[in-house]
Order: sequence, then structure tokens, then C-alpha cells
Amino acid sequence: MALQFLATSNGWLSFDHSTPTLYVTAEDEEFDVETLRAWREEGFLVKYVPMGKGGKTYVNTLHHLGDGMSIGERYAIVAFGDAAAICLEVYSEPKTSTSKLCSLIAYYPTSIPDPHRRFSASFRVLVHLAKGTDGEESTVGVTRRPEVLGIQGKRRTVQKRITPGIGAGGLQSKIEYPMFVYDGVEPGFAEHDLDEYDAVADAIAWSRSLSMVRRGFGAEVDLERVWEENVEHKLNTPDAKALLETFVSSPTPFVNYTPTMTGGIGTEELKRFYTDFFLTSCPPSFHMRLLSRTIGSDRIVDELYINFKHTCQMPWILPEIPPTNQKVEIVVVSIVGMRGGKIWHERVYWDQASVLFQVGLLDPEEVPEKLKKGGLEMLPISGSEAARKIMDVESEEGNIMIDDW
Repeated sequence: MALQFLATSNGWLSFDHSTPTLYVTAEDEEFDVETLRAWREEGFLVKYVPMGKGGKTYVNTLHHLGDGMSIGERYAIVAFGDAAAICLEVYSEPKTSTSKLCSLIAYYPTSIPDPHRRFSASFRVLVHLAKGTDGEESTVGVTRRPEVLGIQGKRRTVQKRITPGIGAGGLQSKIEYPMFVYDGVEPGFAEHDLDEYDAVADAIAWSRSLSMVRRGFGAEVDLERVWEENVEHKLNTPDAKALLETFVSSPTPFVNYTPTMTGGIGTEELKRFYTDFFLTSCPPSFHMRLLSRTIGSDRIVDELYINFKHTCQMPWILPEIPPTNQKVEIVVVSIVGMRGGKIWHERVYWDQASVLFQVGLLDPEEVPEKLKKGGLEMLPISGSEAARKIMDVESEEGNIMIDDW
């Protein structure tokens, strides 16, 4: 219970049930401490259940996870590997003993239930599969139990090839329950202590898993407040100490202004970056307007219109460039990752070619001689008009760089 109230006292997370218990289960007696800690930091009471030798003993354990829970209390399961396969099988059959399950997350199970069969609507399910590395074809067992005249036959498992899924996110479109495939990784990609660990795939799967578990518990989150405090202390009322308090201490916080690769990794670097190179380098003319904001389970994405007159050195956007007194208008995208109600990292993107063009450091007419001979007359670079077109799509003519338009 203590973890639950610690989370709600910060004002960013609240549950509509009294005990947000989350069971993590896998084959080994011990499990990745980073994953367990991450779930605890999100406010869940985390308990690890080793699969052991599996069999009836493990299945019986799963059936009794909800024992002792009162009316309204629920639990979630995050399972890995063989344990995930068994959990999917056990919970695919609705039973009174498993009725308190609210979310089931299965990481790279060795087998999955019939793709055409729907799970009970009483809980949420999410499956993550690893497609494997290039040149290697990965498979997963698909378990079906044929039914004739209402009588179920013997369960059969057939190995099927794992396909990429649709779009860029790996969603499997012909399966009745949510399933995502992660390309270029092996089973184990979400466990920090394994060689197969992949930070990119783990981060995407984590966001999806966290969202599904929170929805199962009926959790409400408020990620905006701490982010607004960060922006306030960064731009409106510069305060390095208050700014750094909006960041986590673990995992290691970081900020990356991608076009210039400025920022910092760890509290000390961030303190130096903000104190010496950011808070003191914002010109009086600096203006920012929020164009859009997308809030996910563990991140905020801001689209921002920024304009300023380059009257002082600005190491984060124009490092080592003396003031040019030129006006700059750009659109910036900020992707903020959160952990336990605080900021873990921020990645910021903008069109640096447009910035350099607007301050007179990049001439679009300076086309390399080889490309000039090929008929290219001007480099494909936009200036402030690119930002203005974001503000008002009809303010600037489009496709002017395409000769045949």
C-alpha cells in the first residue's frame, strides 16, 4: 500500500482500486532488477513469481494470485518467455479463480493462443513478439483446440513464421487480440541483464505495456504538470535548481538537442549545461507558442513555434556563432520521456539548415559544381516561410521546389 500512496501524493497518478498489485513472472528464480524497479517507480506493488519447473504447480499458483483480494481489487501480470506462453493459455479460459486479472502483458511467448479467438472482455491483453535479426526467420507456436459439434478436441501447437506486421509499428492486423512484432531483435530484448537487450525496442514495448496496465487498473495520470514546471524554470523564470528537480535521479537523465548534439547526460552535466550554456543565453525577443501536444503513457510530444532575434550567443542552437542580429522562425519538436512522474529525458528536433539560412550562414545558391552540371540551381532549403506554413497552411505556396508541380 505504501507505494500506492507515495505515487498519488505527488499528484501525477491515482488509481480507482485500492491495491495496484502487479505480478512479474518468468522462468528463472531471479529477474531483471531494472524492469522490476521501473514498474515500482510507476507506483505499482510489484511481486515476482518464478515459473520454476512449470506444470500444474505453476498453473495452480496463477489461479490463486487473486486470493485474499477484496471486492474492487485487481491485479496485472507481466510475463516473459515460456511463462508468458503459459499465462496466455491459462487466462484464455475464463475462470472464477482468475476473474480479478485486469491486464496481461506477454513478452515474446514461445506460443500464443488461436489468433482468431478473442480473450475475455474482463481484462486487457497485449503480446510482444521478436521478429529476429536479419537473415534469421523466427517462429512462434500457435495453439488451437479444434471443436466438433460443441466438443473440444486435443490441443495442438503448430509453429508459424512471425511476420513484420503493418505500418511502422509492427501491429499484427489479422489477430483478434493486440499483438506487436519488433524487427531486428531477439527474445530477451526487454531484459536489461541479457545480451539480447535492445533499448529502442524495449522503450516502445514499455510505453505500450504501461498504457495497457494503467488502463486495466483504471489509473489516471497527470504528466503535464511536471513538464510545465520544467519549461517554466527553463524559459520564463530561469532557475537551475528548480529545473533539475523536475528530472529523475535514476535512470540517468539526459537531454539531447539533436541538430547540434548539445545537452547533457546525468545530473552534473545537465546542471552545467543549463547553468552555463542555456539559462543565460535566451535573447529578450525569444517567443514560444505551443502548436500541438500529444500525451502518452510515459511521454509528451510538443510541437512548438519559436521565433527570436539572434542578439546574443545561443550555444544550444548556434554554438560558437556570434550574434548576427537576424530574426529566426522555426518549428521545434520536443519529445519528453517520463519515469515515475518526473522527466527522464528530452529529445529536441528542428530544421538546422533553415536556422543557418536565416542567420546568413548558409547560401542555398552555393550548389556543388557537380550538381550544377546536372541542372540543380538551388539547394532545397526553406527559411522562415517553413515555420509560417506550419502556423497557417495557406500562408505560403507549397511545392515551389518541385519544378514540374
